[in-house]
Amino acid sequence: MNSDLNEELAAKQLAEEYNNALNQKIEERFRAALFLVDPSLDMDTVTVVSNVGSDDDQLTVDGVDDETIDKAMAIFEQDNQEDS
Repeated sequence: MNSDLNEELAAKQLAEEYNNALNQKIEERFRAALFLVDPSLDMDTVTVVSNVGSDDDQLTVDGVDDETIDKAMAIFEQDNQEDS
């Protein structure tokens, strides 16, 4: 039983580490897409938070107008399709 518990904890930790790495990659790629849309953006004032692995996968972006976000999302999604 102790072995099963250790395996379960290891699996949960691995899944959490994977999700954290995926979130970081998504955030970096979306920031790059934002920069492509508007190279004059002050990225210090932009917040990008990815939450993959939760019940409701989310990408939250603050500090940028909706039009810029929409254009960046189009670039981001295009890049994701090319990677597939």
